[in-house]
Amino acid sequence: MVDFIKRDKDDIYGKPILGFLFKNQKFLMILKIAVLALFLYALYFGFAHTGKDNNFTWAVFWGIFWSLFMVITLPTLGRVFCGICPHGFMGKYITKLGLKKTMPKWMQNPFIGIFLIVIGWWGIYYMFPGIYRSPLGTAILFTVMTLLSFVIYFLYKDMSYCKYICPIGTLTRAYSKLSFTWLGTYKSACDECKTFECTTACPYNLKPFTFNKRNSMTDCTLCMNCSAACEAVSFKVKKPSFSLFSKFQVQKAEVWAFILILASISITMSFHHGIGRSNAAPDMIWSKTAEFFKGFINFGSVDPIGLFAFLYALLFTIVAAIAGMFIASKILQKDFSKIFYNLGYSYAPLFILGSIAHTLETLFLRGYERIVEGLAQGFGLSVDVASLANRGDGWLHLFGLLKWVAIVWALIILYKRMKLIDAMKMRKIIAYPFAASLIIFFLSVNIYRGYILDTYGRALDGHANHGGGAKVFQSASKDSVLRDFKKRPAQTYKQPTALNSVYFSETNPSAKEGESYGGHRRGGGRGWVPSQKVWPIFEDNIGEKNCISHIDAKLYLLDANLETTKLVPSKEDGCKSVSYKMPDNGYYNLFYVDKIVQDNTLYIKTAKFENMRFNHSNDAIYDEQKMSAHSINEAPFDILRLREDGETFYHRLYSGDKIRVKVLLNSKPIEGATLRLSTLTGWSKTLKSDKDGIAVFTLIKDYFPEWNRFDRRHKSKFVLTANYKEDANATPDGYDSINYEATYSSVYYPEESGYSSYAYGLAAATLAAILSGFIIYFFRRGRKRPFKEVRFDEKD
Repeated sequence: MVDFIKRDKDDIYGKPILGFLFKNQKFLMILKIAVLALFLYALYFGFAHTGKDNNFTWAVFWGIFWSLFMVITLPTLGRVFCGICPHGFMGKYITKLGLKKTMPKWMQNPFIGIFLIVIGWWGIYYMFPGIYRSPLGTAILFTVMTLLSFVIYFLYKDMSYCKYICPIGTLTRAYSKLSFTWLGTYKSACDECKTFECTTACPYNLKPFTFNKRNSMTDCTLCMNCSAACEAVSFKVKKPSFSLFSKFQVQKAEVWAFILILASISITMSFHHGIGRSNAAPDMIWSKTAEFFKGFINFGSVDPIGLFAFLYALLFTIVAAIAGMFIASKILQKDFSKIFYNLGYSYAPLFILGSIAHTLETLFLRGYERIVEGLAQGFGLSVDVASLANRGDGWLHLFGLLKWVAIVWALIILYKRMKLIDAMKMRKIIAYPFAASLIIFFLSVNIYRGYILDTYGRALDGHANHGGGAKVFQSASKDSVLRDFKKRPAQTYKQPTALNSVYFSETNPSAKEGESYGGHRRGGGRGWVPSQKVWPIFEDNIGEKNCISHIDAKLYLLDANLETTKLVPSKEDGCKSVSYKMPDNGYYNLFYVDKIVQDNTLYIKTAKFENMRFNHSNDAIYDEQKMSAHSINEAPFDILRLREDGETFYHRLYSGDKIRVKVLLNSKPIEGATLRLSTLTGWSKTLKSDKDGIAVFTLIKDYFPEWNRFDRRHKSKFVLTANYKEDANATPDGYDSINYEATYSSVYYPEESGYSSYAYGLAAATLAAILSGFIIYFFRRGRKRPFKEVRFDEKD
C-alpha cells in the first residue's frame, strides 16, 4: 500500500477539481446515493403516473441515463456511468450479504447480455414501437431488470451480473476502449507491493496493477474503490482509442457487440426511420416482405415493416462483416477467427459517434426542453423552456460530420490493427478494403439514405406513421432551409388533408420578397373603415407552409357587437385569403369550419383568428361583456382565450404571461382535450383540459437580443391546437369515430423589464468589478512582509 506518490502531469487524480470529482470517496458516495434515489423515484413515478403527460420518467431514463450520459461519456471518459449505476451500487452490498456462489460456466457468457439488448430491447422496440415509450412500460422494464440483478447479485460473487447478464455490460466494456481515460497504476510503486490492496478493494475481484501490462482494463467499471485503497492507482488522460493500436487479449463478445448494435440501431434506423419515411419506402425489400407475409399472417399489433427492417439490417450487416473478413483472411493466409476478432475492433467508432451526433441534435431540438420540464415535473415545479435550436438551423448539420469522423476513425484503427498482423505488406494492402467491408457498408447506407430522400422526397404521412401526425410550426427540413439559395420554382398549391392542421396567418406564404402582405389596414382618410386580411394555411410534413387554392370550409365572422355573418374567400387565383371590415372597437373573431371524412372517420376542424380594433378615441368604452371570449354555434369545437382581470384596450400578450384557454365541444366545456401551444422558435407545450375545459400555458421567453438592440415591437407568433376524439359508440351516422381539432393563432411581444435595467446592471457590475480589484490589490499588498535575514553562528 502506498500513502503518497508523485503523480504524472496526465494523471487526473493529480488535478485539484477533477481529482476531487473522480477520487473523493465521500463525494462519490453522495453522488451514487443521489443517482439511486433519482432512479427509484423515477420508477415510482412511472407506476403512479402512467399517462403521456408524465415527462419525468422519460427524462430520467431516456433523456439523462441512456441517450445523454451513456452515449456521450462512453467514448470520452469511459465506463463512468457503470461507476455510479444504481444496480452496481446496490449490488456491491447485496453481494456481501449473499451466498457468494460461483456462477455456472454456462451463465458466464457475455453473449447473454448482448442477446438481451439486441432482441429483448431493440427487437421488441421495432415490433411494438410504442411499448417502451409509455411511462408504465419504462417502469416495468427497469423494475424487471432491477429485480433480476438483485437475484443474481445475491446468488453469485464477483458482481457476475455486471460481467455477463447486464444488457449494457459488454456494450460499455467494448465501447469504452475508444475513450481517452485509462485506469492503471504506477509500476515503480507496484513492483515492491506485497499486500495488493487495490485488488482486495475491488468488488469485481480485478487486478488493477496488471491493466497496463495487459493493455486492457477488462471488466473495470471505474467505481474508484481501488483508488481509495492505494495512492499508486492512477487515472490518466491518453490518446483516444490508444489501447486499440496495440495487442491485447480480444473478447469475441465485444466484436459482436460492435456488429449487432450497429445493425440494431444505426442500420435499422436508416432503413425504417430514414428511408422508411420517403416516397420510395413501399419499394424497399423490407416493406415488400412485410406486405407478402401480411397475405397469410395476421400480425395483430406487431409492426411487420419494423420487424423486417430489423431482420434485414441484421442480415446485411453480419454478411458484410463476415464476407469481407473471410476474403481478407484468405488474402492474408491467416486463420479467419484470428483476423475477424482482431480487426473487428475497427468497427467500434461507427455506432457510438453516429449516436452522439443524433443525441446532440436531439438534445438541442427537443431533448433539453423535455429533460428540464420533466425533471421540474417530478419535483412539483412548473417550468417552460424553449428548445435550444430549430431544425432549420444550419449549424445543426455540423453534428452530421461526426458520422464521417467515425468512418475515418474506424479506417485508422483498422490500419493500426492490420500492422499488428504478421503478413506481407502487399497482402495487407490488398486485404485492407475487404477487411473494411462493414465500414464501407455503413458509408453506403448513409449515402443511399441521403440519395433516396433527395431524389424521392419525404412522404407526407411519413411521420404520422411513427406516432407523429400533423403539427403546426414544426421544424423545417434541410431542403426548406436551403430553398432561399435555389432558383424559386413555380408556386404550387396543395389542399389540406384530414391530418393537416389549418390556422390563420397574416402573411401570404406564397408572397415573394418585396410583395405586399395582409394584416390590419388602418387607412388614413376620414370615414375610412379599417380592415383585416388573413390567409388560412397549413404546414406539410417537411415544414413547408402552404396556402389553400380552393376553400371548401365555411367562413364566419363574429364582430365586436357579437353578430355573426358568413364570409366568402377572395376570388383571385392561387392563394385564397379572407378579408373583413372592422368598423367598431372590440374583438373580431374569424372562424374556418370544415368537415372531412376519411377511412370512415369524421374530422371536424375549426381555425380561429382573433384580433382587436381600437381607435384610441376618448369615447371608446371597454364593454367587458362584449370583450370577453365568445364562440358561435356554427363552430362545434372551439378554443377561447379567457380574459384576465383588468384587461383594457391596451392589452397585449408578453413572453412570460400566462394564457388561460377554455375548450368547448358543442358550446360546453370538455375535459381531457389535448392542447398544444407551439411557437415559431420550435418550442411547444402540451396539456390536458380540466373538468372545466380549462388549461393554462406560460408563454416562453424566446427573444434574447443584445441589450442595445432590443425591439419592444418585435412580434412572435404562436398557435394553440386542441384535439379531442369522441367515442365510437357516441358517434352518429355510423362513423367509427369523430376527431375534433381547433386552432387559435395569435402573437405576443417580448417582456422588456429585463432589458430596461440592463444598462444599469452592467454599470453596477463594472463598478463592482473595479472596486473588487482595488480591494484585492490593497489586501495582497498589506499581506507582504519585509524580508528578514537570519544568521546562524556555527561557532556557537
